[in-house]
This record gives sequence, C-alpha cells and structure tokens, in this order.
Amino acid sequence: MVKYKSTEIDKSLPEFENPPVVEVALGVQFNPLYGLRPIELSSLRNRWRSNYPIVSDQPLLPPTIETSNGYFPNSSFIIGPSLLTRLWFLGEDESSLLQLQHDRFTVNWRKVSDQPYPRYRTLREIFESRFMDLSDLVSELLLGPMGITQVEVNYINAIEISDIGVGHLERAFRTWTMPEDCHLGLPDQARLALVFSVPGFGIAPVRLYVSVEPAQRQGDDPILLLTMTIRGAPESPDCTSALEFMDSAHEHIVTSFTELTPDLMHQVWRRTR
Repeated sequence: MVKYKSTEIDKSLPEFENPPVVEVALGVQFNPLYGLRPIELSSLRNRWRSNYPIVSDQPLLPPTIETSNGYFPNSSFIIGPSLLTRLWFLGEDESSLLQLQHDRFTVNWRKVSDQPYPRYRTLREIFESRFMDLSDLVSELLLGPMGITQVEVNYINAIEISDIGVGHLERAFRTWTMPEDCHLGLPDQARLALVFSVPGFGIAPVRLYVSVEPAQRQGDDPILLLTMTIRGAPESPDCTSALEFMDSAHEHIVTSFTELTPDLMHQVWRRTR
C-alpha cells in the first residue's frame, strides 16, 4: 500500500463540518487493455461482490487527454476482444461506485439522503485497494503494464440558493458581481466556466477546471452546482505517482474552493479552520 503522506497538510487545510460536497471521483486513464474481456472479470466481480453487489453497463467514455492547447476527447479504436462497455459496480445504497472500462478506472462517492461525506482519505484508500485488485488481475492475464496516462480528481458541490435565485452567482463564487446600474437587471440564470494552470506536480499541462451551473434536485428548490476538476499526467505511469498526484490535486482543490467561495457560505458550511 502507498502511504498517505499528507497528514500534516490535512491539518493546515481549510475544514468544514458540513461541506456541500455531493460527489467525488478519483480516476485514472491508462494504456488500453485490449485483451480484457468480461469473462476474465469474474474473479474481480466475486472479490467486489460484498461491497458492490449491483453491476450495470454504461456507454464507453472517450480518452480525455490534457494537451498544450487544452483537453480533447480522442477517438479510441478497439482491436480484438475487449470490454465494449463501461461497467458500473454499485454499492447497495448506490452511494459507492466503481467504474471500469478498457482504459479507465474510477472510484466515485455520491451523496445519498443525508449521509456525511466520508472524506478524501477514505476514498483514496478505496481507490488504491480496488486499483491493485485490477492491476493484479491484469498481471495474471499477461495483458501488459497498466501505464497510467492521466489522473483526474473531481469534486461536485451543491450550493443552496433557494432564497435568492439561480441568477445570483455571488452566493457560490466570491469574484462574481453584477453592475448595479445595468439596465438588464439580474439574469434569471447564470453559468460560469474557468480554467487554471496548476503548477508544482505532475507533468505539464495540469489544469483545474471550475464551473458553476444552475440545477434542480428532484422535488427540491433550485441549486447551483460548483464543479472542480483537476486532470493531468502523473510524474510516472505507476500507481504510486498517481496517488501522489491525487494527494496534491486534493490539496489544491480544497484550497481553491475556500478561496473562490464567499465567507457567508463558509459560515453555512460551518468552517472550523
């Protein structure tokens, strides 16, 4: 197991008792495993069955690679037997999710009901354990090295705005303002998308994508979804480097989230440091 080295960093990061996180995804893309077929996954399914008893098929996701000109979904041509679908392995309450296809593996947590966010450290441990399960199977089948090409850390936050409306991005985003004398008045809805270069870890380019969009929960008032995603190549194409990339990405996202969101909402989310 790769030791989590960010204990001291965790103590210095901003902390919220009631963060607005509704989904987290820790994922990697790797060299395509064209010989990985559903029949070979029976041992993995048996190993994961107690925690992920529900299995379903989803459409394949294209490779998404950061380049000097931005990121681009690339076409993938599958030669020979392989997974022609993306498999979902779901927990009983459907909050825990593993996603697997011939060139991707992702661990998701999704908020169901009022359950608390289990925190990054827990999800990281799950990712490492399940990825090593997959890596061991690939080695047994002699399918070649799982060279990791991209790492992605994704946080989705649901921000309550029912009392002011989804045109008020200032509730979610510190730097958003509308001129008071604008003849248009306030917008009925507003969206925001920003991209930042992230220095200091991984192999450039590494980028942070930030978006704010209106949404609506089923049967509830409108909300704003604040999504923050960091993606890029790890220093080396192995699991250790991928986990180090995730640790740095997590630190960067938590710090950026706190800097970009207003103090008023920090009080709502009960910031403790």
